Amino acid sequence: MLQDFNMRGAILEDVASGTPGEILTGYGRVLNINSQDPNSALFCPGCELTFTFSMELVSFDITSGTLGVVGNEGDFEFTNLEINFFVDYAQNYNGTSGTAGDGDLWLQLTSDSLSGSGADNLGTGSDTGNGSALLNVEQVGLAWNNFDTNGEAGGYDMVLDSSFQGIGSDTQLGGSFQITGNSIPEPSSLALLGLGMLGFAGFARRKKA
Repeated sequence: MLQDFNMRGAILEDVASGTPGEILTGYGRVLNINSQDPNSALFCPGCELTFTFSMELVSFDITSGTLGVVGNEGDFEFTNLEINFFVDYAQNYNGTSGTAGDGDLWLQLTSDSLSGSGADNLGTGSDTGNGSALLNVEQVGLAWNNFDTNGEAGGYDMVLDSSFQGIGSDTQLGGSFQITGNSIPEPSSLALLGLGMLGFAGFARRKKA
């Protein structure tokens, strides 16, 4: 299936200890929509699109080495993934969770399962790996009606692919993500850049009135 929506951005997230039931959180900023290069000035003129997320660790399955010891490899699974996107006209994101989670809710995505593998050093703070999930659009936020398509396998709406790596911190990892899917209606690439933005532009005008 051809997909007309492609979103990319940068992530900061917790280092997981490997204990089942642990809640891992993270946040970041959307940098690209339907573009190989950063284009936030086009899809969010005068604003920024940021996000926060949380998920619960189900398991770390270490296939080589020992969890928390350099050189290990393994697989992992999380559940109860929730990603919240916010549009903020203050444009004050400074790499903190507080500035990633302010603004007006634009879109909420959830998943029962995010799974992936670590290529090296899981649980050490220098973790490297990738994960993926099928996402549902929840019926909240300014743009949900544009993306609730049920167009992916199993009736999901979008597909998430992400990667992570160490950034020289014992408590945080850096990374990137890509979310792909379709929108309603199916627009041209340039027209899509305004999809949903009309919703929060109108919302902003109502707030000012």
